[in-house]
Amino acid sequence: MRRFRLYNDTDQRLADAWNLYEQSFPSEERRSWHLQQEIMKHESYHFDLILVDEAFVGILLWWEFDTIRYIEHFAISSTQRNSGLGKRCLEAFLAESHQQVLLEVEKPEDSLKQRRIGFYRRIGFYLNNYDYAQPPYQEGGPFVELLLMSYPAALSEADFQVFLTECHPIIHRPYFEKNPG
Repeated sequence: MRRFRLYNDTDQRLADAWNLYEQSFPSEERRSWHLQQEIMKHESYHFDLILVDEAFVGILLWWEFDTIRYIEHFAISSTQRNSGLGKRCLEAFLAESHQQVLLEVEKPEDSLKQRRIGFYRRIGFYLNNYDYAQPPYQEGGPFVELLLMSYPAALSEADFQVFLTECHPIIHRPYFEKNPG
């Protein structure tokens, strides 16, 4: 298994990756194709394909900041789920850096969402108890109430504030450009 970073929209495997992205995340939790093309140009953003024997099996879309790595979207193809591949991929990602890693999860309102939180907990992520809302990905879209998980330790209040004040304006640039301060 390996990750392959895409820098633009010319790789033929991007169609499979985009299809998985759209199938795996609700519309309010993902970018439009146009915004995705723009954000791929940002040096801190990684659109990584997960490959096994050069075959596409998943995506890991993440940001690298000075003190935080933020996993924005992670999905394994339905044919590869429950094989341990997702766990191996995340463990390899976590072993690459000493930075704190953050990701968002939906509130545990049903068994699928509870299982997803359990998956991340078994890898070593902590479920943090901060009021948190993801800014809209689309103009006029809603803020989405989510929870933050962190690795390798619980998220401090200071790191939570850094994420909100320094990382969010970069991750959600279109929203912050239209709604400064």
